[in-house]
Amino acid sequence: MNMRLLHRFDRLERVLCQSLAVRNYWTTYSAVTQFGGQIRVRADLIDGGLLEVFEHITVNPDDTLRLNKYRYHWQDAAGNLVRRWDTAAHHLHLPNAPHHVHLADGDIEGITKPPDIAAVIAQIEAYFSTGGLT
Repeated sequence: MNMRLLHRFDRLERVLCQSLAVRNYWTTYSAVTQFGGQIRVRADLIDGGLLEVFEHITVNPDDTLRLNKYRYHWQDAAGNLVRRWDTAAHHLHLPNAPHHVHLADGDIEGITKPPDIAAVIAQIEAYFSTGGLT
């Protein structure tokens, strides 16, 4: 097993565990090898919403990690999309494709770099504390 990858997945769970926006969470799938890994997590949010997390990571020859695919899907209690950051290859015309974010109004924007779980949780916490997205 790759310790750097184990630490990354542990950090992901720690961020969820420590967030005041998360009521509870559970890991639905996790696999780590010397060469890479995947994790899937579902989190119930304090407003009844849901955050689903998926990361697929490989280990480069120099032992750095490469985030190949990800999806951070945030929906409200009624099941409506609030935001989803992902790498699905269906918006290749956007800058920095395949990285993009789906917004609640249906718009899709390119993003310069993939968020990590801490950035996603920070947006959710800010939403709850201010009553809206920034």
